[in-house]
Formats: sequence, C-alpha cells, structure tokens
Amino acid sequence: MIGFCSKTALLALAAGVVLCSAHSANSAPSTKEQRNLKTYLNSPSYVNKLRFVVARYEASVNGCKTPKVAGRTGAKLLKTRVAMPGIGVPKSTQWIDIVRVEGCGKPFRRKVIAAQHKGQAVMFPYLKGSTRTTPKLQFETMKLVLRTERKRSTKAGCKKKSLLAISNSKYVASAKVENGTMWRESWTVKNCKGKRKVGVLFAPGKDGKITVSLE
Repeated sequence: MIGFCSKTALLALAAGVVLCSAHSANSAPSTKEQRNLKTYLNSPSYVNKLRFVVARYEASVNGCKTPKVAGRTGAKLLKTRVAMPGIGVPKSTQWIDIVRVEGCGKPFRRKVIAAQHKGQAVMFPYLKGSTRTTPKLQFETMKLVLRTERKRSTKAGCKKKSLLAISNSKYVASAKVENGTMWRESWTVKNCKGKRKVGVLFAPGKDGKITVSLE
C-alpha cells in the first residue's frame, strides 16, 4: 500500500517536495538516496514533465477537459520495484509522486509511479481508488476495458470519437486459489450516456501471469 505524508511533512512542502519514508523502518530509504532524489524531483524539468503527464492523463483517461496540477503532497521511494508499461521492471530508483489535481470537479490526489530510464523520467499515473493492479497490469487492463466499452457505447448510440473514460476503481474481494490469489475490482467507466460499473476479475495462472476478464 502507498502511504501519504504526515501533516508535518505536508507543512514543509512550501520549500519543495518532501520524501516520506515507508511505514516500516526496514523499508526506509537511505539519507543519501533521499537527498539525491529530492533534488531531482524539485528540478524544473521534472516538475514540468510531471504536470504535462498528469494533465494529459486527466484529459485522455479521466475525461476532464480543464485539469490543473495544483500542488504536490510528497513522494516515496519504492522498496520493491514493479514493472511499468514499455520498460518492464526499472533497473534504477523507482518512486511514487503524489499530486493534487483541480479543475475536474472536487480536488483530489493522483498517485504517479515514476522511474529513471535511459536518462529520462518515465511516469505512469495510477487510477483513482483502491485498485491492486501494478502499473503494467493496470495499463493492459485499461486497454481491454476501453476497447470493450467503446463497442458497448457505440451500440448504445455514442459516437466513435465521443467521451470514453475510466474515472475510478474499487477493490471488491479476493480469494485464495491454486496458483495464488484471485481478486475482483469494480471500475467506473464514463461515456456519452453517463457512468457505469464494470466488474474486472484478476486470476493468477501457473506461469505467474495474471489473466484479466470482464464481467
């Protein structure tokens, strides 16, 4: 689970991004690693790219026409690196950046997982809500959901280029199975007719891969 900064850390944000340590002392990053990453995360090039990536995500995935990144509420190094779309598991430092988004209704926080890859910052915004998917699994699931829901919305009378967005996710339940843990989530999809819940089932296979099916 991703933890948010304490109130003390949030008050220090006026001077820049604060790195929040993990809940467990065993997973806390070193002082040097925190210092180096803090300097990088406060650089203009990184901040500008973060704003651009989040704004584009809100427009294309969340369906918001006037997104604004209004602030940041901290960052945290990841103890265990996870696979990201296009690059797999990064070899360098990986972290979570948390931004405040306005202009899309009630202000909210958006988590962004990021890593340095071949000299560039690679970023992947997380869906709002309680999804348990990794970035790579989430990306593949989003493509499946959007492709399926586009067909459904077109049949319902929506134009092919009309709004289609995923606005939220909710973890529902899980159960132990032969190859691991199977779990179910509910994703909220928006189209020209309104919103609807899409059930998503994640099942582990013998090869360790997760099979995704829509209910």
